[in-house]
Amino acid sequence: MLANMSIASCHAVNFTYKGGPRIKTDDGNFEIGLNGRGHFDVHSLYPDQAHSDYPAFGSQLLDANDRDGFNWRRTYATITGRIYGVNFKFENDFAVNATTAFPHSLREAWIATKLGPGQLTIGQFKPYRGLEEITSSNEITLMERPSTSSTGIYSGRQFLTGIAYRAMIKDNMGFGIHVMSLSHFGLPLAGISYGGRAVWLPVDKQGHILHLGLSASQDIASKDSLLVQAVDVYGGRQGITQSLGVAGTSLGTPSHNSQSTIAAETAYSVGPLTLQGEYAITKLDNTHQTAGSNRDSTIQAFYLQASWFVTGETAVYKKDRGAFGKPQPNGLWGALEFAGRYDLTENFKQSLTADPCRTGTSKCQIQVVTLGVNWYPRSNIRFMLNYYLTGTTIGNACLSTSTRTDHFSVLSFRTQVSF
Repeated sequence: MLANMSIASCHAVNFTYKGGPRIKTDDGNFEIGLNGRGHFDVHSLYPDQAHSDYPAFGSQLLDANDRDGFNWRRTYATITGRIYGVNFKFENDFAVNATTAFPHSLREAWIATKLGPGQLTIGQFKPYRGLEEITSSNEITLMERPSTSSTGIYSGRQFLTGIAYRAMIKDNMGFGIHVMSLSHFGLPLAGISYGGRAVWLPVDKQGHILHLGLSASQDIASKDSLLVQAVDVYGGRQGITQSLGVAGTSLGTPSHNSQSTIAAETAYSVGPLTLQGEYAITKLDNTHQTAGSNRDSTIQAFYLQASWFVTGETAVYKKDRGAFGKPQPNGLWGALEFAGRYDLTENFKQSLTADPCRTGTSKCQIQVVTLGVNWYPRSNIRFMLNYYLTGTTIGNACLSTSTRTDHFSVLSFRTQVSF
């Protein structure tokens, strides 16, 4: 980069500030920009009370005021640019450096170039799977992603290293495919993930979008790779983690175990209203044993979400990634958005004789209702208020006992600043 900057100094250089400082040469061969974001959260947790006849679980195990208070959620510094037709991005999260040292704190770090009608990318980035998963954390409607994302069925595998290609076939149709290692920078290259995503816009008008999408992937883990598992975190960032199964944890399994997933997505945006939902079905190999034999798990995850801009703005659709972004506020007092989501995850194989969730009970299901209000006083500032109502059901430990449920609620507030 420094070498190319010295070359670029021979040419006229323009400095602009549009969403962040940016330097660009007149000939267009060199460009570099700086962006950042900060997400600062505060949480108030309201745990459930344990039933006197049953062992406590989930939020019932929390002490008074446990996990309440401030959470430094994200602090990204991002460098993007282009050198003679090669694009690059380098993004680090300083909020996790205290517990996750560099280079593990890297989020995206890649180079890309145009190839045919699309773009070839090499490095660390998000695999192409899911509408909410591919949406930027600056632009997700609610504070946390649903169970169809790396918050749930792709747990711990939001950013992977590898190679990918994406392109628009037509103005209203696109696709992306990836082949990646199940690792982050700083970890040994191990395991493999491959898959892809296709999107189609049957309705593609200004302020009126119908989005349809389909994704499929297979993650094959080895002993040195990231775990192939499904985990649901309910109650927000400081909430409760419930495992729905880990591939390869039953006795005597092979050294390589996989997760196979297929997911459908749809969204409809008209004026200030946006409706969207996703449904995913995923299979985990060798999660448990019954009658002395290894068994697989089948997990479903889906959500339904709605948002409405009271002040009349319309969500922006970004065709390059096949996902929605947020609009510029219309009025002097900014934009106001109401949102809600119902989310469910369940392991179909959990029973009194099969225990992939490791609860020793007959059921393994998580339901979350999230209600949210977003205020955008400026396009780069957002205040978010979310209230989570959750119900985790683990069934009973024997036929003569009642179903056990954890009712847990959380109030969270976020201050978000970006440039």
